[in-house]
Amino acid sequence: MGASLYPPTQASPAVVTTGFTPTSGFTVNNFEARKINGVCSFGLDLAVVTTISAGTSPWNLPDTVIGTLPAGFTPPRTYTAIYGTGFADGEADVTSAGTITLRSTNSWDLTAGNTVRISGSWVL
Repeated sequence: MGASLYPPTQASPAVVTTGFTPTSGFTVNNFEARKINGVCSFGLDLAVVTTISAGTSPWNLPDTVIGTLPAGFTPPRTYTAIYGTGFADGEADVTSAGTITLRSTNSWDLTAGNTVRISGSWVL
C-alpha cells in the first residue's frame, strides 16, 4: 500500500467559551479553551478592575491569582503561559488545579481598564 493523498480524518475539537472563573479585581471579556488529539490550549482576555502596582525597583507584581480554568481543560502539571496588556507583559503559571497566577511583569503596572491577554497550551 502506498501513502494516502488525503490526511486521515481527525476528531473534532472539544471547545468551551464559558467556565473560566475570574478572581476579584478582574472580569472576563472573552475566553476559549480547546482540546484536540491530546493537546489543550486556551486564550483569555480579562479586564483589570483593580490596579495592581509593580511597586518600585526592581518593579515586579506580587504573585496574583487571576482565576481558574474549567475542569477538563487543566494541565497535568504546572505550565508557564505568557500574558500582555500592550504595556505590561510577563509570565503566568497554570497549575493542574486550573489556577492561573501572574508572576512577573516587565515593570509596568496592571492598571484598571487594561485588558490582560493570556494564552497557553500543553500536551495532556
